[in-house]
Amino acid sequence: MKNLALCAVAMAATVSASVASAETVLTVSSWAGPNHNMNAVTFPRINEILKECSGGDLSLKVEFGLAPPPAQYDTVRDGVADMTWIVHGYTPGKFVVSKLAELPGIAGNSEQISTAYQMTFEKYLADAKEAKGVEVLSNFVHGPGLLNTLEELEDGYRSVDGMKLRVGGGVANMIGSALGVAGVNVPAPAVYETLASGVADGVFFPAETMFAFKIAELAKYSYVNPDGMYTTSFAIILNSDTYDGLSDADRQCIDDMRGVEMSRWIGKVWDEADTLGREKAVADNGLNIIEMDPGQRAFYKEKTAGIEAAVLEEVNGRGVDAAAALEFLKSQIK
Repeated sequence: MKNLALCAVAMAATVSASVASAETVLTVSSWAGPNHNMNAVTFPRINEILKECSGGDLSLKVEFGLAPPPAQYDTVRDGVADMTWIVHGYTPGKFVVSKLAELPGIAGNSEQISTAYQMTFEKYLADAKEAKGVEVLSNFVHGPGLLNTLEELEDGYRSVDGMKLRVGGGVANMIGSALGVAGVNVPAPAVYETLASGVADGVFFPAETMFAFKIAELAKYSYVNPDGMYTTSFAIILNSDTYDGLSDADRQCIDDMRGVEMSRWIGKVWDEADTLGREKAVADNGLNIIEMDPGQRAFYKEKTAGIEAAVLEEVNGRGVDAAAALEFLKSQIK
């Protein structure tokens, strides 16, 4: 009987170890604060989707501080973490086709543009194969980009020539150059200190940052261009070896989640964050929201007119029919 009992204990331990080994926890490297919508809403939702699909065998664990924002792509490609979200514009020269989604003159919210962007990626842009060693699960953009300043501008866009403004890479840098600003390139988490220290007098940022990065404590004027000033392109990526090493069932959970619908709901999360950021900034910090008048909008359009052609040329250089891709993207924004 004693031997039977020992056998039973050994078998139970073997089964327990087998169950434990079947559970896969993906490490997510994230770089914004815990209250940012990506960490407070998006990754928890991805975690729930994967846990439900896999019966609890596949889940996420978010880790902070593994790498600075510009190094997130390398961190996942090299296997230091399994998953992250990247800003395409933080790695100049690496990502080009993403600039199509950032162009001025594309009006819409994050849900609308992100959905159209992912559709365009799948139809045209993925062929460029810019992201190597990773699976691209979703492409998306933040909500409408804004011009946010510490002091009120005398004449809107015409007043920014020579100003020190933080720009976030990609098309935003091109816009800054076209407007004549002295561009300050720092990642989003460093913007508050950049403004507080006087290194910059304003920032190109969407409304969600007013709360997420506490920008409304410093920037009291937010200028809106209804025609679409710019936006910033992001992606959620997964290490290719991690993806290939999953069980067939768990890999199917990833595949069922990824793509257009994922980009759609992530965009909706960003739109909700924009609403929250705007409302709290006005109520708690007295933010002044100023819509650019027709003259300012015409001035902006004129100053940035050459950017689209420059981006199309860059994208064509990656083997993509840039004009067709851009036309398709715009046609899908609803």
